[in-house]
Amino acid sequence: MFHFTLRQKMLGFFVSNLAFFISLGAFLYNDFGKFNEDVTILIRAIRLSNTSLEIRRYEKNYIMRSELEDFLTAQKYINEAIEYLAFLQNDINRPKPQLVGKIETKLQQYRSAFKALKDNCEICSEHEIKLLNDGRELLRTLGKELIALSDEFVIFEQNKLSSFVQHFQIQLFFYLLLLGVFTIFTTVMIFKTLIRPLKMIEVAAHTIAKNSFKPLPLPDKKDELHSVLRAFNKMVKEIEEQQEQLFQAKKLSSIGTLASGTAHQLNNPLNNISTSCQIALSELKEGDCQFIEGLLKNIEQETHRASETVKGLLEFSRAQTFSIQPAFLDDVVERAVRLVSSDVPTDIAIKKEIPADLAVKVDIQKMTEALLNLLLNALQAISEPPGTISITAAADADNKNAVITVQDTGTGIDENSIQKIFDPFYTTKNVGKGTGLGLAVVYGIIKKHSGTIKVESKLGQGTKFIITLPLAFEKPKSLES
Repeated sequence: MFHFTLRQKMLGFFVSNLAFFISLGAFLYNDFGKFNEDVTILIRAIRLSNTSLEIRRYEKNYIMRSELEDFLTAQKYINEAIEYLAFLQNDINRPKPQLVGKIETKLQQYRSAFKALKDNCEICSEHEIKLLNDGRELLRTLGKELIALSDEFVIFEQNKLSSFVQHFQIQLFFYLLLLGVFTIFTTVMIFKTLIRPLKMIEVAAHTIAKNSFKPLPLPDKKDELHSVLRAFNKMVKEIEEQQEQLFQAKKLSSIGTLASGTAHQLNNPLNNISTSCQIALSELKEGDCQFIEGLLKNIEQETHRASETVKGLLEFSRAQTFSIQPAFLDDVVERAVRLVSSDVPTDIAIKKEIPADLAVKVDIQKMTEALLNLLLNALQAISEPPGTISITAAADADNKNAVITVQDTGTGIDENSIQKIFDPFYTTKNVGKGTGLGLAVVYGIIKKHSGTIKVESKLGQGTKFIITLPLAFEKPKSLES
């Protein structure tokens, strides 16, 4: 199987179109030549018929008046008629019809009979009147036959021209039909080999602009378009890898934001452990084993508490492969709330209203990251506590998606900023307060889950993020606390 390059295809389309139109032009030119020939013959046939009528007119004048001028004029027209016949014989590039030969013969007979009549009129006496009348009758008969042959020749050429026109109409219809089929075929081939792949690239470029990356199917033919699509898919893969790196960087940035609260969470159990150890050491001399046992259990509990705090941060910061599985939405939200709880001021309340049995298909780590970013964003939006952050969820009317709402009572977002809120590195916060990546990361994670996210906000009235995620119809396992 031959594979042609894009240049070869373009050249092939051009050459095939050129060859087709040259062939069509050659056929039409040939038919036009035949048509021009038939029209020329018809014009000369009509002129021959008109000349024959002029000959008959001067024939009658001569018979009535026997004047030499009428005879000479008739001879002039006879010579013209013979010249027309010569043109027909020499100029037409096809066999002459038999009528041309008959007319030529009849003209020669007519000219001889006319000359004989003139000669008889000059020398005849009264007793030769009968001979003169016979000559006149012969000339009339030959004249009538000449007119009949001329008219027959005209009618013959008219019928031939009419037949050509009818035949040409059929040919023209066939040519137009062939032209239409060829044009449709060429258009379909150009669409399949050029326009459709270019349209795929255009659509894919728009898809990338919307943070949705999907590799394009490669055509079997290895041409320039195949190379472009392959390079495009490579670019998409690299963009996905870079986006993952961007998400991970934002995740580490979020960990930095949580660091102070986490240090406080670890400080309390460590203080308890230290105090318990000091008391246990002081009690060793007295040997109160039961009291020391209680202190050791307390140390164990505080150690487990610190371990869980560190474990949560490690799980959140760890880069993992994207893996969608059924999960209870309430468990995922609770996980994000626990991570952010150390940064929540006492005068800001986080409220949840999520059905315990509402399950969604998510990557637990990624969705925890998205919810955590929304919660941190909401906390920063409430610049003047007290305030409230509400997280609610319910199934939609079609029972296909879960609709999640994250709403705060913060300062809100102006209308111009809402249009750019999900753009990377765009932020409404002051310098040093944000990177502009949080909501871009959220948008990318939601899109990767085949979900949607939109924002509703007004200045001074808080902000509401509305997320839709596909429901899971198989019962998931509860997350470990």
